[in-house]
Amino acid sequence: MNKLKNLVYPYLLWMGVLVLLPTLLVLLLSISDLDIFNLGPFNFSDDAFSFLGREEVKIAAINSIKYSVLATIFCFVIGYPVAYFLSNSNSKNKTLYVTLLIIPIWSNMLLRIIAWERLFFPVSILNVFGISLDLIGTDTAIIIGMVSMYLPFMVLPIYSVLEKLDKNLIEASKDLGANEFKTFRKVIFPLSIGGVVSGTIMTLLPAMTAFALPERLGGSKIILIGNIVEDYFIKSGNINAGSLISIILMVVIVVMFIVIVKFDKEGETLIW
Repeated sequence: MNKLKNLVYPYLLWMGVLVLLPTLLVLLLSISDLDIFNLGPFNFSDDAFSFLGREEVKIAAINSIKYSVLATIFCFVIGYPVAYFLSNSNSKNKTLYVTLLIIPIWSNMLLRIIAWERLFFPVSILNVFGISLDLIGTDTAIIIGMVSMYLPFMVLPIYSVLEKLDKNLIEASKDLGANEFKTFRKVIFPLSIGGVVSGTIMTLLPAMTAFALPERLGGSKIILIGNIVEDYFIKSGNINAGSLISIILMVVIVVMFIVIVKFDKEGETLIW
C-alpha cells in the first residue's frame, strides 16, 4: 500500500508544476500590474477590470453565449436520437459505429476546422458536384463548424446512460399499457437526464471558449470571447486583462463540472 501511495507523489508534483502554478500566475496577473515578461514587486491593481466594460468584450461575450447555446441545441436535437439508436441497436457493427463517433475526438481539431473552411469558400472541391458555397463570416459557418466539432461530446454521455438503463423498467412500462412514446417520455428520458446535462455542459463549454473555429470560419467578422483572450495575450499585449477573462472562464468551467458531478455521482457519463 505504501508503494502505491508513493506513486501518487509524481502526479501531485506534475499537478503542482503544470496546473496549479500557471493558474496561480494567471490569477496574480489578473489582479495586479505585473508583467509576465518583467515580474517585479506585486502591486494590487484593478485596471484589468476596466476592460470588462469594453464594447468588444461585451460583443464577444454575447456572441459566445449565442453561438454556444445554438450549437448545443442542434447537438442535442441530432445527438439524442443518434445515442438512442446506438443504445438500442442489436447490430454486430454497433462497436464500429461507436468507434466512428469517437474518432473525431482523437483527430486534430484544427485540421477539421481548416477542412470546413476550404469547403465554405466559393471555390472548393464541391465545385465538382456543381455546388458553390460562400459561407465564411456567416452564422451558418460557425454553427455548422461547432456542431461538427462538438457533437460527439453530446452523444457519448447520453449513449453511456441509455446503454446502462435497466431494460426491465422499459418492459414493465410496456406491460402496464404504455406505448413507445409514453415509455420514452415517462421512463427513458427522465432516467437519461444525467447524460443530457453532462452532454450539454461538455458541448457548451468548448463552444463558448472556442477561438480557432471562429477565427477561421468567422473570417475576422465574428469574434468570440476566446478570440478576445487570444488578442489580449498575443497581439495587443493586455496580459492582465486577458488573465482576468481567463480566470472568469475558469470559474465558469469549475462551476459547470460541479454541476456534472452533482447529476452524475457515479461518473457514468464522463468520457475522459
